[in-house]
Amino acid sequence: MTLREYVLRWQKAYDKPQSRPTTYAAHGYIFKNHILPGLGEIPLSELTAEQVGDFLEERRRFGGHRPESPEYPGLGEHTIRHIHRLLQQCLDQAMRDGLITENPARAFHYPKPKKVSANVLTPAEVEDYLDAAERLGYLPMFLLALTAGLRQCELIALKWSDLDVKERTLTIAEKRSVERRELVEYEGGTRIVSLTQETVELLRLEHAKHPRSPL
Repeated sequence: MTLREYVLRWQKAYDKPQSRPTTYAAHGYIFKNHILPGLGEIPLSELTAEQVGDFLEERRRFGGHRPESPEYPGLGEHTIRHIHRLLQQCLDQAMRDGLITENPARAFHYPKPKKVSANVLTPAEVEDYLDAAERLGYLPMFLLALTAGLRQCELIALKWSDLDVKERTLTIAEKRSVERRELVEYEGGTRIVSLTQETVELLRLEHAKHPRSPL
């Protein structure tokens, strides 16, 4: 059995039933454009850590999909780690299926990523940011993003029922998402974030503009 043959089995039997549609589609993209062209024809039982390492190095140096931009031919470290992690995940299941005794992707290790200093907004930049959001009519959402640190996918999937005005808290459903402009909910955990009084008041006023909408 080649890696390609096992990947197709893994996608159907394990990845699709357990992943969000968007995650499954992202995995499919990585397999189609990176993993399978590079490793797909190798027999699963013959895949080595050296081959995995050579493949990832090739992707890092030449894996970009922009032939019109030869000065940027490779992939970033973040993307390479996604490819490596997905390959590991797939081969872990091949081990559990009894098809291989060791996972060659786990034998290959990256050096620890370099620490990157964050570019924190200055008070003046925060003020400009919020002024622009207010002019566009999106101040409540952008203030929420700034003060609560929510990701974009979490922001657009919020419901008014998640907001506790009295306690000044917001419950985040970590498996809820918006897909093809529709709200989709999966079973998963939640977390609670505290809000400033100013943010709660802006959200309350926003809700009053369209009280019948659950979003």
